[in-house]
Amino acid sequence: MDHQKIKELISSYHDGELDEAQKKRVERHLEECPECRKEFEEMGKFEEVMSQMELKKPQKEAWQMYWTSVYNRLERGIGWILFSIGAIILLFFGGYKLVEGIIQDASTPLILKIGILSILGGLVVLLVSLLREQLFVRRRERYKEIEK
Repeated sequence: MDHQKIKELISSYHDGELDEAQKKRVERHLEECPECRKEFEEMGKFEEVMSQMELKKPQKEAWQMYWTSVYNRLERGIGWILFSIGAIILLFFGGYKLVEGIIQDASTPLILKIGILSILGGLVVLLVSLLREQLFVRRRERYKEIEK
């Protein structure tokens, strides 16, 4: 077995993931090869150090702040989605009422009706999107106090 293959198996050997045949091949190679044996020993030391390490548990206050932050972001995100949907529906309904006579007129071609409603829908979505973006930009504007 070559060095590269053994080096790939060293970690698996330490983790107990090798079958008996692979284990024996690695052990035979380690007896003959000082380079791989050194890497094997270093991996053993590394595994030992890692097994003794413990993750520091965050304090209760840190967890509370984290979850509060997550909930606030979720609530705000859902709130903005609902607000946007509501604004789109109301504006679209208002726009529809403006062109209702054209839409209900039987002599108006279907393609014209679809075009008018598409333009109206697109305009409403763009308007709500633009307003929402402007609200976010103003709130996060870093250089408000600086004159342009």
